Parts: sequence; C-alpha cells; structure tokens
Amino acid sequence: MVESVAPVSPPSGFSKNRIEALTDGIFAIAMTLLVLGIEVPQLFPLIPLNRLFESLFPDIIHYVISFLALAVIWVLHHQQFHYIRFIDHTLLWLNIVWLMLVGLVPFSTSLADTYTGIKFANIPFAINILLISLLLIAQWQHAVKNRHLTIPELTKETTIMERNRNVAILTITFFGSVLAFISIVEGIFIYLLIPVFFGIFPRIDRHIKDRIVRKKP
Repeated sequence: MVESVAPVSPPSGFSKNRIEALTDGIFAIAMTLLVLGIEVPQLFPLIPLNRLFESLFPDIIHYVISFLALAVIWVLHHQQFHYIRFIDHTLLWLNIVWLMLVGLVPFSTSLADTYTGIKFANIPFAINILLISLLLIAQWQHAVKNRHLTIPELTKETTIMERNRNVAILTITFFGSVLAFISIVEGIFIYLLIPVFFGIFPRIDRHIKDRIVRKKP
C-alpha cells in the first residue's frame, strides 16, 4: 500500500524576484538622472575652460556624493535581500515607499545644487537620505522578526551585524542632516563617509567581537 504524502505548503509570502527587478530599475534611473544636474551653460562667446570647471564644481560634487550614497544604499539593500526568501505585503509596501524616496534623490540633489550658497537648500537632500536609511532598517527589522521570510541559514550574528551596519549608516546621515543646518560644505561632505565606513565596517565589527571574546573568562 502506497502512503499518500501530503503536499508541503510553502511559507506565506511571494517571490522576491520582481521587487528586486523593480528596485534595480528605479536605482538605475535615479542614478542616471543625477548626471543631468551637471549642466554646461550654452553661452556665446564661450567662457574660458577653467572658469567653466569652477562654475560646474558644485554640480559635480553634488553628483558624486548623491551617486555614492545611492550606490551604498543599493548594496545594503542587495545584501539584505540575499538573506530574504519571500516578501509579504508589509515588506512589499515598505519597499515601495522606500523606492519612492529613492526616486526623489535626483530632485533633492538638484534643489541643493541649484540653490548652492543658501543654507537650508541642502536640508531636503539630507532628510531624503535620512528617511531612506530609516526605511531600510525598518525593512530588515520586519524581515528578521518574521523568520519565515528569511533563509534558514541566517544566523543571529549576521542579523545583528546587518542591523548595526544600517544603524551606523543612519547615524552618518543624521549628522549630515544636522550639519546641513550649520554649514552646507560639512553637511555635504559627511556623506563621503558612507562608502568609506561601508567598506571598513566588517573589519570593525570583527575587531569588536574579538575583543568581547577575549574579555570573557
């Protein structure tokens, strides 16, 4: 007699592939639109090349910082989704609102670029990046709280490391927001710490854990 095997029901949620494709597409568009903020003035007679580069320098700085910030945020999202198997409706809408804010980055960058020299012009960009970072943490916290959404191999150690890295990036963006009220230059350049910190964070995290282990009796 052949025993009937009951089908195993899949975990609640749906495939992450389409949201990953949507994310990649929106990031590609947002990062491409940033370069449109670097406008070469169509003036005749042409101004000297050195004066042209001087006039375009703020545009280029805003472009580089915004591009690097988006690149790091995309990598963080990509790493998070490496540990996620399924998407539920809450995670889906968190991601959609997050992508809406990502799509605003070219606008907030252009605003800061157009009104260079005005102290509060950089605030929308700072708040934009800050909200993106907050929602990135919210997505990760929701996923790890609902373990059926993540891969079985996800360890507690990795969960904590990813959370700490996101919090660290959020801290940098917070100080960028605060400094933007005081000085535009410092408020902008602090975002250059994001890719630097992102690269060295695993080493810092490993060093802290080693010190904790050595202190244990």
